[in-house]
Amino acid sequence: MIKLTRVNSTALNAPKVFVIAGGPGLSSLTLRNLDLLKRSFELIYLDMQGTNGSEYAGKKSFPELAEAVAEVVRSESGQKFILGHSYGGLLAAAAFKSSNASGLVCIATPFSKASLDAASVSYNENKTATLEGSRIYWEKMQDDNSFKIWLSDYGDIWFKNPKGKNLILQDLVSSQFFKDNRSDISNHSYVLGDVAAIDTTKIFIAGTEDKLLPTKVLKNDSQSGKFEFFEIENASHFVTLDQPEKVAKLIEEKLLRS
Repeated sequence: MIKLTRVNSTALNAPKVFVIAGGPGLSSLTLRNLDLLKRSFELIYLDMQGTNGSEYAGKKSFPELAEAVAEVVRSESGQKFILGHSYGGLLAAAAFKSSNASGLVCIATPFSKASLDAASVSYNENKTATLEGSRIYWEKMQDDNSFKIWLSDYGDIWFKNPKGKNLILQDLVSSQFFKDNRSDISNHSYVLGDVAAIDTTKIFIAGTEDKLLPTKVLKNDSQSGKFEFFEIENASHFVTLDQPEKVAKLIEEKLLRS
């Protein structure tokens, strides 16, 4: 149900970072700019079911997926951290409590109803005719190709870097995972309560030019979870695509002190 892709570290006795992509339905290929971190960490990319060639084991609930992530992390030795982007941050945070990980990184993750409401407003204010057309095409076809086309047309809502479109078009997505778990993108404020109770390294990263999720609402979410909050300049929702070196340095600075 979860496919692991390992990137060995060039450092000796390196801690491990488990990386979960967004969506649901996007694969770890959308986050491979984080390979920069191999200079300090062993990276283990988790592809949830159906993405990047991972087996689709049938519809699973959000708690089942989070527990599967936690089990993967628990099974590994050494110092460990979990990182998730957007939807992947929800899974990372939900798995964190029982994972035995030393720290948590969430990137552009909407936990609260306020964040989700803001995302809905942002989407409607910034959608283009092209995006609306590809959404209608997706609703008609309901397959991986139409799913990729729709998401790739998010344009400025998701991406500052023009390479973002091809990043999605070339991704090995799972439209089935999206259809089965799109309802997981709901109010997860309760997860923040669990995270807040854990006194360890927790960082939340947001892009100042994220046109889907305003940094103000993300900062409020981060405070509820007692994260350290960091804004990356000149970065969109896909912060790791726009400013990979800045993101990598921040993660190294905070996690290597843990």
